[in-house]
Amino acid sequence: MNADHGDALVLLTKTHAGLEAESATMTSVDRLGFHVRAVTPAGIKGARIAFLREAKTPGDTRSVLVEMVKQARQNHALPTNAY
Repeated sequence: MNADHGDALVLLTKTHAGLEAESATMTSVDRLGFHVRAVTPAGIKGARIAFLREAKTPGDTRSVLVEMVKQARQNHALPTNAY
């Protein structure tokens, strides 16, 4: 994720952690989610982002992350006043 999907990590951090991340690094991952370290205008912040569901295998983890990024991209594309 860190090497190839930095833009996705920033989007997930903005969407799921509510941080105005300029960059983000995944620092740990487990079956329920991951920790991220984000560079924000207010400095470096840490956050825990929960998966949508438990990931029991590395393949599950990848699938859940792909799903979360797709949802975040869809939500991010909506105007803030959309219902």
